[in-house]
Amino acid sequence: MTTITQERATANGAQPVQPGRRPLSGRFGDFRLRPLHASVLVSAVVAFKAFEMSFAALHNLAVHNLVEPRLASNVPLAIDGLMIGSIVATASFRKNSLGWWYATMLLAFSTLVSVAGNIQYAREIGGGLVAVAIYAGMPLTMLFAVHLTLLLWARSRLPKSVAAEPEMTTDQHLATWIEPNTEGRPREEVFEPERAALTAAVVPSPPVRLSPLAAAVRQANMMPHSFSSAGSSGADR
Repeated sequence: MTTITQERATANGAQPVQPGRRPLSGRFGDFRLRPLHASVLVSAVVAFKAFEMSFAALHNLAVHNLVEPRLASNVPLAIDGLMIGSIVATASFRKNSLGWWYATMLLAFSTLVSVAGNIQYAREIGGGLVAVAIYAGMPLTMLFAVHLTLLLWARSRLPKSVAAEPEMTTDQHLATWIEPNTEGRPREEVFEPERAALTAAVVPSPPVRLSPLAAAVRQANMMPHSFSSAGSSGADR
């Protein structure tokens, strides 16, 4: 019936309604502000303010070291922008993959450069140990805040049923292990040797058919000894 309705809508020039798609107004109507959303907002604000401090320090450091003022803003954008992009990239790639390691190396490099630049700026303006700690802490604060924002945002996108689901069962753990470790092969092909060994151990061997003479001899051997003794004494009489 759904197909007929879609065909009629197409014939009349109307766009067929896709099943399972809710209108945007309905999705906004179901939105409820939760503490998780507030955490995302706070961590995002902290990341922006830390970026603003680091941006100013690296910009002024570039100007003090003979970089043209109109080009000095490229220095913090390149350094801190690479750090933020690397954080997002590590969350996008699968862990321990080649892309993940590459993004992690870029993240470590850009973070060290940003921290060193902020420390150097604090020294150039004549700041003491407290000033060095403040300026060095801004890139690290931005790093932690951006990473926390990504984690909270990803969790806020999960349905409540998925976020509150119980611990995975053994079959679910097995399924998650098979996918990355079997190179896409079917489960039946992966566990074929184990299935064959289990089948050989469980299936009994087929019964052996005996001839009538062998069956009679076997039955005679299984008779009690007393019966055979009684039969021999009767024969002697």
